[in-house]
Amino acid sequence: MDENIYKIAIAAFLHDIGKFAERANFNVSREFLINNAQLYQPYYKNQYTHKHAVYTAAFIDHIEKLLPKEFNKDNWGLGDPFINLAAGHHKPETSLQWIIAMADRTSSGFDRDEFEDYNKGIGSQDYKKTRLLTIFEGISIDGKWRADTLDSYQFRYPLKELSPENIFPKNKDEFKILDSEQASNEYNELFFNFVASLEKLIHKNNISLWFDHFDSLFMIYASHIPATSVGKVVPDVSLYDHSKTTAALASAIYLYHLQKGSMEIEKIKEYEDKKFLIVTGDFYGIQNFIFSEGGSTNKASAKLLRGRSFAVSLISELAADILCREIGLTTASIILNAAGKFTILAPNTERTKDKIRTIEERVNDWFLRMFYGESSLGISFIEASCEDFVSKRFGDLWNKLSLESERGKFQKINLERYGGVVPNYLDQFDNELHKKLCPFCGKRPSSSEVENNPLLGDERSACKICRDHIYLGTNLVKAKRIAITIKDTEIFGDKLKEPIFDEYQVSLDVEGKLRKLADEGALLKYWDISISKEGRISKDITAKFINGYVPVYDDSDLNDVRYLGGKKSEKKKLELIDQIRVDKEKGVPKTFAHIAKKALNFTDTADKFTGIEALGVLKADIDNLGLIFACGLKRISLSRQATLSRQINNYFTVYLPYILTTTEEFRDIYTVFAGGDDLFLIGPWNRIIDFASFLQGTFKEYVCGNNQITLSAGISIHKPGEPVLSIGERAEDVLKKSKGNGLDSVTLFDEPVKWKGFEALGIIKTVISTWMDKEIINNAMLFRLNTFSHMAKFERELLKLKEGMEMEDWDCLKWRSNFKYTIVRNVGRNLKGEEKSNAIKEVEGAANWIVEYGGGMKIPIWQIIYDRR
Repeated sequence: MDENIYKIAIAAFLHDIGKFAERANFNVSREFLINNAQLYQPYYKNQYTHKHAVYTAAFIDHIEKLLPKEFNKDNWGLGDPFINLAAGHHKPETSLQWIIAMADRTSSGFDRDEFEDYNKGIGSQDYKKTRLLTIFEGISIDGKWRADTLDSYQFRYPLKELSPENIFPKNKDEFKILDSEQASNEYNELFFNFVASLEKLIHKNNISLWFDHFDSLFMIYASHIPATSVGKVVPDVSLYDHSKTTAALASAIYLYHLQKGSMEIEKIKEYEDKKFLIVTGDFYGIQNFIFSEGGSTNKASAKLLRGRSFAVSLISELAADILCREIGLTTASIILNAAGKFTILAPNTERTKDKIRTIEERVNDWFLRMFYGESSLGISFIEASCEDFVSKRFGDLWNKLSLESERGKFQKINLERYGGVVPNYLDQFDNELHKKLCPFCGKRPSSSEVENNPLLGDERSACKICRDHIYLGTNLVKAKRIAITIKDTEIFGDKLKEPIFDEYQVSLDVEGKLRKLADEGALLKYWDISISKEGRISKDITAKFINGYVPVYDDSDLNDVRYLGGKKSEKKKLELIDQIRVDKEKGVPKTFAHIAKKALNFTDTADKFTGIEALGVLKADIDNLGLIFACGLKRISLSRQATLSRQINNYFTVYLPYILTTTEEFRDIYTVFAGGDDLFLIGPWNRIIDFASFLQGTFKEYVCGNNQITLSAGISIHKPGEPVLSIGERAEDVLKKSKGNGLDSVTLFDEPVKWKGFEALGIIKTVISTWMDKEIINNAMLFRLNTFSHMAKFERELLKLKEGMEMEDWDCLKWRSNFKYTIVRNVGRNLKGEEKSNAIKEVEGAANWIVEYGGGMKIPIWQIIYDRR
């Protein structure tokens, strides 16, 4: 790759790092500041402004030993010294400096006049006290916006490094009132830790790897720093997101003018030229990919499901990477990447368009060979100018991009290229293998390369893809780091049998073995995919939040007698305990059968339990997300879109896995996928219901209680041996039922209710359970309550009809009289006198619940029935 693209991208990425340094009172000599002010700072009303620019220069100059050696080489790339390129954006004089200056203002959504006003800005005395506001609080899809003042916002982010707990905004009343010195001290502590971590960043001899690691490190430390804290701009964009989008824009501008042969300053300053391609990639067929079935065995289903889910994230990441490499961009040009979708900023040239078409064909050729057309990658793009990115026009631009992406979904497969039968399909079968057809997918031929592989267990045979997915699913629970190399690289430990896109080799057995590969350029990616139980995120290499939580066996499972239930002989019980012990040592994920057993409730009698062995499946996503991105922001810009996307993703990929790991109540919940705005979990059915309430409460807190950002979810109940495809289809159906209930809803036992009602029904469940414990009502009465709720539901539907009613339909109207009769006959049978009268009066209140919730009363009633069975 052209080394100048790294120079431009990294300089643009670092252009505002002086804001971090200045606010932290970075130790810069007065002499340095005075001598360099004229070089980097604008001069307005008899004073130099934008002091952060000279602090950017000071940062690069003072800590050069912590940076790759290229940064301070005079002959690195063409044009300006790196330090001038990074620090000269407010006083640009050369073509390359103007590229970064244009990227800076375009990222912020400024037009010409707005930027000139900003460039004349004089810093406020309180800018160090300003904390990052949350974009969520300002979102509105009905056009009722907040005032553009700090006082109109109630929430701020703490000035701390990124962690599962720190991603939640706090009410401003919780913040201590700081004077300037205290505010600066907070910055100083954060900056000191950042520099200390920068010193430990590895792979300085491989600038591509180092830049990926630095991007990740800066995200950890700068995600809660406001990009700007002066002037009229509302400080709701993080310094990290502004820096990264500036790098993406600058890279595209540079390659556009380079390939067009138009490096003149006046050409670079032009706002209306269509210099950009906004490229979107979409992984089609994710549901079929993850829940694929058809094999003759249901063994390793949990490992396969986890491996396939991870493969979706892995393939999406690498599809974006291969596209950037082919175009000649760094990974800083990937501005969005979550849930199987990515967005890249690229130069609008014929060369770029040709590369996009080439990569789309190459990737989909691989998809067809591996998955026979069930999954594919769609790539679409639109052209854009700097002017299109300003706030007044960005909404239209984003809508245009969304429409182009949607259009691609109607042609997921190029039938001209891929139509017809799969070439040479039958020729791939090997009659000498134990099983010729892969027993796990039932689609691909088994491969001799993986015959008798230990990962396959008793099956002995598999195709290479299913073996790879089992390999991923088995090792993800214990591996913290993942290495991605050029395909034919010799690496230690196990790896994929089928490299992704026939280009990328992947291994999860890599720690401490890769320095030579990095120096040789064979190591393309090195990611840490873990978050510690203390909430710490890796800082020495790239942190990637693509590995959800999966429950594994621990010491408590060795003594959990629920696993030993049923008619098992003592020998079988001992064999089961031994197997759990072995699985614990290996870090093997729990089986769905064992997860289902965790739903059983202990009783006072040993080896006796109540409840049912069943799985609960929770599928959820954010309502109207497309509308929120398109028109939910008053001051819409590229950096705000990036901030919003990343913050949404953080809830699902940073916070929720941490909660599942550290909360005892939820530690048996299995993550199928969580990212973007999507969530799919499997766990003990009763724990999943409890988690749904937790999910709603914490998500509402995360978005500052904004009632225009809501979540809908569906919960379905399954036997542990049910095929994963039918589980996935059923989960999708119940989520659709919630969406059809006017959004902001949850469906359980096929009854959709609003979250507020779900919370109230949880309280009702507690009340009814208390009645059962006190023997105020019995099982017969519980089932009668269920019947009355069904009659009340039918009554509602009946009263909406104007014709087509039969006489027997009116029977549902009898529920009130039947309820009264049943109450008198069944409530408090063991009670007498006043106690019985009080009990009847109390239970009579259930009629009001039935009137209010109708069929929704199934939700508490069926939970009690299942839990007490």
